Amino acid sequence: MPVASSAAQIRDEFDRIATLTARAGAGFAHERWLRAHVPRTRGTLLEIGCGIGDFARMLTPSFDRVVGIDFSEGMIAEARQRTTARNIEFVCAELFTWLRDSRETYDCIVSVATLHHVDAPSALRAMAAALKPGGTLLVLDLVERPGWRRYTPFNLFAAFVARLRDLRHARNRAYRELRAAYEEHGRNETYLTMADVRAMAKATLPRAKVREHLLWRYSIVWTRPGG
Repeated sequence: MPVASSAAQIRDEFDRIATLTARAGAGFAHERWLRAHVPRTRGTLLEIGCGIGDFARMLTPSFDRVVGIDFSEGMIAEARQRTTARNIEFVCAELFTWLRDSRETYDCIVSVATLHHVDAPSALRAMAAALKPGGTLLVLDLVERPGWRRYTPFNLFAAFVARLRDLRHARNRAYRELRAAYEEHGRNETYLTMADVRAMAKATLPRAKVREHLLWRYSIVWTRPGG
């Protein structure tokens, strides 16, 4: 059984990944899906685990204010360096500490590939509490497909798509180094199954929409009642 990495080790790995991400210039696979589910509203958006800030920057025209947090100083440094918009700020902060201490509420909260690093049910509850009534929570994270599900047509097609993406960037040395860094980072990680995700969402976010995606991802979309 893999031994979980410490918070300090994860932070160091992401500091290195930050530089490689900036050099590789490759976006992430579910960007279009996320943008389609961002509410058509102004107000304030919070992205948790913002990385180098590409998605947060993309949404600055749609919100009055955008805040991106990440616990990797390297990620935040890259995000700030690449940003010129005045209605966005990047803060090096840990999820639970930020939501507890800021006491701010948001019209939309986005979390990409962050839940598997923390206690997921507690994180969902904290994010839900930080939403304004009618606010939207968008979660995208990694999923485990155990046993026979590893060999379904869905998984085989996902592997084919991932291979095509790697071939497209085959001559990009930074991309290859980035892939290797993520593989090294993920060696000790464990992920929820879809059954786990659905049970968690049912218990913490009533009437949330849960979906399984290609490339070993799941999503949760939830609107806080009362808007």
